[in-house]
Amino acid sequence: MNLLIPHGFEANYVVGFARGLAANGVEFTVVSDDDIAPRLATAGISQCNLRGSLDPSRPAWRKAANLVRYYLLLLWAIFRHRGATIHFNGLLSSRIILFDGLLLPVWLRLWAGRYVHTAHNALPHSRERSRLFRGVYRWIYRFPHVIIAHTNRIAHQLESEFGVDPSRIIVISIGLNEEMPTTDLSASDARRQLGLPADGPIALFFGKVEPYKGADLLAEAWGAVRTPDARLVIAGWCPDPGYAQQIRNAIACSPRAATMEWREGFVPNETVATWLKACDVVVMPYRNIYQSGVVFLCLRFGVPVVGTNVGSLAEFIDSDSGIITATNDPAGIADALDRFFSDPTRFRRDEIARRAAKYRWDRQCLAIKHLYF
Repeated sequence: MNLLIPHGFEANYVVGFARGLAANGVEFTVVSDDDIAPRLATAGISQCNLRGSLDPSRPAWRKAANLVRYYLLLLWAIFRHRGATIHFNGLLSSRIILFDGLLLPVWLRLWAGRYVHTAHNALPHSRERSRLFRGVYRWIYRFPHVIIAHTNRIAHQLESEFGVDPSRIIVISIGLNEEMPTTDLSASDARRQLGLPADGPIALFFGKVEPYKGADLLAEAWGAVRTPDARLVIAGWCPDPGYAQQIRNAIACSPRAATMEWREGFVPNETVATWLKACDVVVMPYRNIYQSGVVFLCLRFGVPVVGTNVGSLAEFIDSDSGIITATNDPAGIADALDRFFSDPTRFRRDEIARRAAKYRWDRQCLAIKHLYF
């Protein structure tokens, strides 16, 4: 039996990817936790819950004990599945990179009949300039038989910066996030439920608020947007108090502060579709990115995107599904938003969703199913 190791990666991705493999007749077991175990069971996918609880309110000693237990069980599971395809589909922990990065890949290569590694990013966010992490990841990429990259840019970086033989790289896209529940609400009902104005265009930034995603740039850019009745909503939580205050200051100092609001807090799966129904456009003012699951969530729901020209965003956002900024600064973001607001009806949601069907996980996994037989 093949083994899939998500290693704490985002639950919707894990379940969607597992469904995609299963739809292609691949047999495997997923290393799970208390969050994704019931969802995998509902989907009829074999799993072994080695990670257990991820409750952040646990005492520190319990977190440490659970982590040690998880790693011991993981090493044993890899040994038990020796000779099979073992797919490491998660993210290596930056906090213990000298274990995760130096030892775990060796153990995987030692026992896997075929060791597959997904490079979600060539390097972790905020570690691109770290000599330590570059050295560790050069070591990491030596061991997999196959590396799956989600964009051509990542594949090129693996070749040019880390010396990976292109024959070991397979490029497939991230799949559509079909794990998010849909909604039958109309746009007006969605706005009413969220307490948003019934009239006027609404731009939405949502998800985890981190410096590389540029919410502060967006707040500054909004002050230069010329569409008078447009409103900006930021919906999401920020783990960095200093950066959160920077965004609040940028909103408060803006000449259009009255047309901006930040709904601080985690956005649960159950309300995402409501937010996407209520808005006219999702804004991605990112400073840097390799690829983003938000893009594929928007494509699935047919929501147009205004995004900066960073990473591989332009590979997935075309003239029918959104606008890529001419410059990646507040002026360029403001200009792109005004261009969108000048004629929003040219972006047809039903057509965006129809064309995005090629990114469904079952279709993406078709290109890699041979790795598991």
